[in-house]
Parts: sequence; structure tokens; C-alpha cells
Amino acid sequence: MRIPEPQISFSTPTLQRLLPMHLLMAPDGEILGTGPTLRKVLGRKCRKIGEVLTQARATTGQSLIDEIATAATRGERLFLRLTEPPHLTLRGHAVAAAGSETAILINLGFGIGLTDAVSHAGLTDQDFAPAELAMELLFLHEANRAALSELSNFNQQLQAAREAAELQAHTDPLTGLTNRRGVELVLSAALKTFRDGKGAGFALAQLDLDRFKDVNDRLGHAAGDRVLCDVADILKEAIRSNDTAARVSGDEFLLILRDLNDAATLDRLACRIIRRIEERIPEKLPGCTVSASVGIVLSEHYRNLTEDRILHDADVALYRSKYGGRGRGTILSEVLPVEPALPAGTVAQDDADRLDRTDDDGISHRA
Repeated sequence: MRIPEPQISFSTPTLQRLLPMHLLMAPDGEILGTGPTLRKVLGRKCRKIGEVLTQARATTGQSLIDEIATAATRGERLFLRLTEPPHLTLRGHAVAAAGSETAILINLGFGIGLTDAVSHAGLTDQDFAPAELAMELLFLHEANRAALSELSNFNQQLQAAREAAELQAHTDPLTGLTNRRGVELVLSAALKTFRDGKGAGFALAQLDLDRFKDVNDRLGHAAGDRVLCDVADILKEAIRSNDTAARVSGDEFLLILRDLNDAATLDRLACRIIRRIEERIPEKLPGCTVSASVGIVLSEHYRNLTEDRILHDADVALYRSKYGGRGRGTILSEVLPVEPALPAGTVAQDDADRLDRTDDDGISHRA
């Protein structure tokens, strides 16, 4: 003998406690009642279900009410969405309400939209059914997000420390300019960009101070350091933000001037830098006479040559300025043939004479 299933009915307070996200719907879509949490989420009173909810997966071609009725009959899952922002997606089941042949009881949940729902409606643990694990899941989600946030912050700090260390490794500690190691990387990248046809080329200027040794000998190394810092400031003022100024040795500097290959413009720039050095240094250190010699080469002649070769020719151009009287600039208009290097401190007079020629060797001097 089959025992009939008991008919269980709940009072409204009990139903609201056990199913705080329920909605009781009449056959015509009229809302007969809602749980307290769902009321918070909906945010307003409505008479018809279509005013607050719509189909999230409208693939059956049925109306909202028919889809809910079908789900109640077949035991299928429902996917509904709020009609107003933040358009939360709700999921749940529908059944025929006990004691009613027509009303449908719908119980909804948030699924993966739990975090957005809690934030949108300001939900707390009291807004969920006693057996609901939503808040525990939310706690785990927040703990995971906090851990990921800490990990992200740590990675950012690590990256910042790495960048700071790299910057320090490529920076001259006295002047704050790029150092030799850093400028070699910049030069290599600039040459690659030019060879790849992605830029108009660049100019490489090598600058060496004239009579700087006298400053150290007469006024001491502290005064010499001050001169170097003043020269660094002059160079930073003279170039653009996308150019690079570097100190590569004691009183030797390099400039990488991007997208600049006009000899007249480079001539004016060299003259302006030399003039500022000659004017500013004596103002700060009376009796200190310092000038500069500049050698400039253009990348257009070095498309198929190495960084060492362009640095070599810039050095040759610099010494042409030195032997041409100092306080001047020299621009190479072509690549020079490579000649054996002389031992340090043994520049012969005939080599000095050769460096000083300006007639037909492709060199233009600017004073």
C-alpha cells in the first residue's frame, strides 16, 4: 500500500526565513509575494514579474511567464536577469506552490554573480538562508582576492625595485646622466631602429672639456666635480626629452640626438652648448676657464656598421676639434677609413696635422 505524500505548508515568516530569495507568481505573471533578500535586490515594488525580471537565455522562443511555467512542470533550471542595472543574472528552480493549483513558487540564487549582488544590495549574512554557504564562499572569494592583491602589490614593488636597480646601474652617480653602460644600450637600440627603417636616423655627439685638468690641479677635485655637474645641467637643458645625455668618463660626454641629421642644426646646437659652458662655469667658479670640443657623426653613414665604429669616428671628430683650436665642433660628413690606434699619450705631430686638415677630406668644422 502506497503511503500518500504529505502536503507541507509554511507560514509566510517561515517561508521568508527558509527561502529569502523566493518569488510567488500568479499564472498571469502577477507577483504575489517575495522573500526579503529578493526585495532588497529588486530595490522596488512591482506588480508584474516582467517589470523586474527578464529571460537571461531567451532561446526557447517562449515568453517569460511560459518559460517559468515550463520549468516548473519539467523541473528545469531557470536563468533570469534584472531588467535594471546592474542587470544581475539569477538562477533557480520553479515549482507549483503547495496548496495552489495555479501559483508558482520560484527560488532564486546568485551563482557567480554573488559578489556583485552583495555589493549592489548591501547584503549581509542575515540575508541568506541558515543553510546557505553564500557568505562562506564570499569570504573565501574575498580572502583569495586579498591574497592576489597582496601578490600583485609585491610584484609591483619587486618590479619597481628591479627598475630602480637597473636605472641606478645605468646612471652616473655624480651627474645623474646616463653612464657608459646605459648609453651603449641606447646607441645599440637607436642603430637597430634606424636599420629597421623606423626612424629618420640620429646624430652622435662626443664632447670633451678643454682645460678641465687645470681646474682639478688649481681648485681641487670638489671644484672639478661641480664643473662636471654644471656641464651635465647645460646638456640636459640643451637637448629634448627623447634625446640622451651621458657621461662616459672623467670629463667626456656623449649625446644621442634622435631624428636629427641636419648639419646646420647640429652646428648651432654644438655652438650653443660650448658658449653656455664658457659663460656659465666662470660665473660659478671665478677664474676657472673651461670650454669644450665636440665631434659629431650622423647615423646615415653607419647603417651597416657597428656601434664601435660610430663611436670611433665620433672620437676622431672630437680630436679634430681639439687639434683645430678647441672650443669648436666638427661634423663628419662621411665614414673615415679605419687606421691603427696610437698608444695612449703618443699622438705624433704629423697625425695632429692630419687631424687638422679641412680641405677635401669630408670634414666640416664649426666654431
